Amino acid sequence: MNTKDFLNKIDFVLLGATLLAIIFGILMIYSAGFDSVDALNRGLYKRQIIWAIIGLIITGFLSNINYRIIGRYALHIYGFFLFILIVTTIFGKPIRGSSVRWLSFGFFSIQPSEFMKLSTVILLAKYFELKERDLKDFKELLIPALLTLLPVLIIIKQPDLGTAVLFIPVLFIMLFLGGASVPHLVSIVLIAAIAIVFPMLLTYWEWEGYKGNNFVIQLFGHSDVLFTIAGVLILVAITAFSIHYFVNKKFLRRIYIPSTVISLGLFFSVIIQNWFKLYQKKRILVFLNPDLDPHGSGYNIIQSKIAIGSGGFLGKGFLKGTQSQLGFLPEKTSDFIFAVVSEEFGFIGAVLLLVIFGVIIYRGLQIALATRDKFGAILAVGIISILFFHIFVNVGMVIGIMPVTGLPLPFISYGGSNLLMMMMSIGILNNIYMNRFMY
Repeated sequence: MNTKDFLNKIDFVLLGATLLAIIFGILMIYSAGFDSVDALNRGLYKRQIIWAIIGLIITGFLSNINYRIIGRYALHIYGFFLFILIVTTIFGKPIRGSSVRWLSFGFFSIQPSEFMKLSTVILLAKYFELKERDLKDFKELLIPALLTLLPVLIIIKQPDLGTAVLFIPVLFIMLFLGGASVPHLVSIVLIAAIAIVFPMLLTYWEWEGYKGNNFVIQLFGHSDVLFTIAGVLILVAITAFSIHYFVNKKFLRRIYIPSTVISLGLFFSVIIQNWFKLYQKKRILVFLNPDLDPHGSGYNIIQSKIAIGSGGFLGKGFLKGTQSQLGFLPEKTSDFIFAVVSEEFGFIGAVLLLVIFGVIIYRGLQIALATRDKFGAILAVGIISILFFHIFVNVGMVIGIMPVTGLPLPFISYGGSNLLMMMMSIGILNNIYMNRFMY
């Protein structure tokens, strides 16, 4: 392919919006660290520029390699990053006393879980392409579910709840596109709801000093009890299913399906109760009411809301945000950088940034619709799902409608691993666009 043909096939709208978001992000990182007493924070924008340059090179490289070649090595890519993820969990560099999300190489560190998102999406897209029949049978959901839950459980162990949770909605979107039955997806949602509700209630009761004062709390306040109930229900489900298999009595479905859903939900609730850290469960509660812990878990949300509100319609101006410049706003270069945007550029600036994101998402969906092969279409939607849920969760936690999970805002928050992963994704999207008619 000559240079002219190559340039004619590039999606300049997608790449232009991405580059605009990256430049804006570098400016906001510079602003967030402008008045910092820490020299490292003042220089973060320089590091982000270096990561951006590396990312642009990778984007160009992936734009020039047919995405189907990536699909051929989907399992190898997944296995490689899963191995790196395990190594990081065992030998990773502890951050803030407990988290081992980063693998250090001396002068820089990477977060393998970021690249695990993309590699999982690639493998799932390839799996759905190879499936000759739709995923109407519940047991056919097991392989994609296991491929997703394996890195999720490892990431939770690090611990990194925000990144782990992101895998789940992305899996749902890809299962839906792959042909999974809607009732089956609803069953999975119910399992997740049960798994979350019990640990959150127990955490709230303990936090408020209610633990041990109520029979229900005493009954369900122990993992052994929940595990036993789950075990009994799964035996009921297995028995009912076995009878149904031999005598084909449809009414037995009303027994073994609910029993399976409830038992799995209780089983995962035990895992969450024992694996999740107390501060992670508190974050989920605090987003419902930040005043539960205004000087602890709720402090970030409260300060973020103050920063957004003080920006008004037009904002205070670049480098003039008081909440961010005076140090009231925590994690202002990463998790809460959207609050800096809102304070300095106001409602208008925040909306314009969301419009840029909207353009990228729209182009991604257009690419998926225009692509002739199943792998390219599902891969494009999977990539856009990662981007969308990153934006949705980050903006949601900053304005107080989502729990504080630590997910960065794509292209805007400081962080080399996330930026590289996002730019790799854009490179693959651009490549799908360039080869959308070649099937």
